[in-house]
Amino acid sequence: MVSGSAAGVGSGRGTGADVAVTPGLRIAIIGSRGIPAAYGGFETFAQELAPRLVERGHDVTVYCRRGSAATEGLDEYKGVKLVYTPALRSRSFEQLSHELTSIIDSGPRHFDLYFFLGYRGAPLYLSVRAAGRLVVDNTDGLEWRRRKWNRLGRMYLRMAEWIVATLGADELISDAEAIRQYFLRTYGRDSKHLAYGAYTFEADACQAETLERFGVAPHGYYLVVCRIEPENNVDLIVREFIASGTDKELLVVGGMNYETPYWQELQQQAVGSRVTFAGPVYGHMLIESLLLGACGYFHGHEVGGTNPVLLNAMGCGSPIVALDTEFNAENLAHTGRYFSKARGSLAEQIRWVDANPDPAAALGRAARERIAAHYTWNSVADKHDAFFREIARKHGYDV
Repeated sequence: MVSGSAAGVGSGRGTGADVAVTPGLRIAIIGSRGIPAAYGGFETFAQELAPRLVERGHDVTVYCRRGSAATEGLDEYKGVKLVYTPALRSRSFEQLSHELTSIIDSGPRHFDLYFFLGYRGAPLYLSVRAAGRLVVDNTDGLEWRRRKWNRLGRMYLRMAEWIVATLGADELISDAEAIRQYFLRTYGRDSKHLAYGAYTFEADACQAETLERFGVAPHGYYLVVCRIEPENNVDLIVREFIASGTDKELLVVGGMNYETPYWQELQQQAVGSRVTFAGPVYGHMLIESLLLGACGYFHGHEVGGTNPVLLNAMGCGSPIVALDTEFNAENLAHTGRYFSKARGSLAEQIRWVDANPDPAAALGRAARERIAAHYTWNSVADKHDAFFREIARKHGYDV
């Protein structure tokens, strides 16, 4: 059973309430690969938020990367207009080039408000502001801290962060209070704290055929869901899982945009162990079923703000063991267990979960209740709608 299912997005406000819709803004959302989502957090965020903004009276366009199998061919998704623009197939320049082509295409369309997801293209936003358009940026995490970038890449991202905080955006949105505090501390710039959302699921929503497809038994495996990148600490998780001596299996779901030495090292590390790399998994209820069937979920992300996968795991009631960062602690609070990067820390937590299944399950239930109380998509949409209208009125729009 699922509470607040995605099927509710298309009807009214997803709540059954009869609410008058006030005419809104022409909004462009730029920075994701596109919708429907088949990749990461920004795509899911855009897929959930954009239709709800349409329901609340806005005219919304999501820019999609040309060549994406998930989106190509659709002109509209649940009332949201889809526009496809090209991007360079380059690890360093794919997103930046897509933002550039999207901004160029958007010129004649006369949007009122541009909502950028992330700030890699921050130097480009100056032209949008110069044209008199409202620019709102979701700052996401601390992109320059990602270990995948070389020194030059980190220097550029620090510069882009400075630009978005000082010149490139009329307003900033932070998806975690810790990120808001970072921008206040570093640049003296306040931002609006608006988190992501998630659904809640009950155990009976687990699809047995999904577990069979991946060769795992209910509660016989631990799960990791992430992109295979160093800052998600998959290498640490694999090392500690093997060291824990657990009789469970470890299923790692996720891929990478480009082949890397890190991926090769991970495969070598897992040789002869009970670790399976399943690759990317897309499709309705597949990730959710894996989360519902797992005896625990490991979350090693360390540089982002609010992470959508963590919220999804919480909504599924999975017992969660997360890396102890201020971002993860803000979301998970007292409803999970934590590990450090010190050798033996995660292995100790794995042994605890193995030995204490009932207390671990109670933590999972508390996490699901936390999602229902603080992270529903309708609440997220209401807050974005109100914020966009508030700042638009400040700039002379009648909304």
